Amino acid sequence: MPLKIFIAVLAAVLAMSTGCAAQQDSGNPEGRAEGLRPVIYPPTGLIKFPEEQVIKKELRVTTRWQTVIFEKPLQINRKGTMGLHLVVDQAPYISTMDDHPLNPECNKPECYKNAYSLRRLSDGALVRPEVVLVGDNGVEVTIRPEGQLYPSFDKHSMTVALRTFKDVNSPSPPFPKGIRSFISMRIRSTAPFLVRYLWWSVDHHPELYSR
Repeated sequence: MPLKIFIAVLAAVLAMSTGCAAQQDSGNPEGRAEGLRPVIYPPTGLIKFPEEQVIKKELRVTTRWQTVIFEKPLQINRKGTMGLHLVVDQAPYISTMDDHPLNPECNKPECYKNAYSLRRLSDGALVRPEVVLVGDNGVEVTIRPEGQLYPSFDKHSMTVALRTFKDVNSPSPPFPKGIRSFISMRIRSTAPFLVRYLWWSVDHHPELYSR
């Protein structure tokens, strides 16, 4: 086979292989996002309880349900209030609780449904995550946006804090009895967004105020 023909055939085979790999990776919800700033994780000094966990995986949330299995189950601290924080880049969003032209004025109880979600600045789209935690006993627990955090160690990020939900003015109800840990979650959103990492945190605890 002439050398020029051999080189052309080899180039075509390599191009097809690259195309197949790209198609396989495109459906991975935890695929590495390109062109984003480096992630700054919480410093060890902020991890005050053994149940807390930082899950260092990016997650592409879409409008369709997907299941995430935790490599290390989420342990429960029943003396405190725990939340699952979805950490996102702050620049593209504002909180639905911010005083901003993109957020509609609303004082009705049904507006609590969208409280502490994200509003996309580019088009005003509502980004409200829906999450169901699955306990080690099979019991499912729905958690909803109930707060936001702007981490002092990373000024470029913000979180959506998901907890058991009654209303935005009441403490988060405890997790059902019988659950020792959560082994997985199901997640979707009203609009797609990228989670840089997940932070399972003891947000309130009597010991935090006695130290």
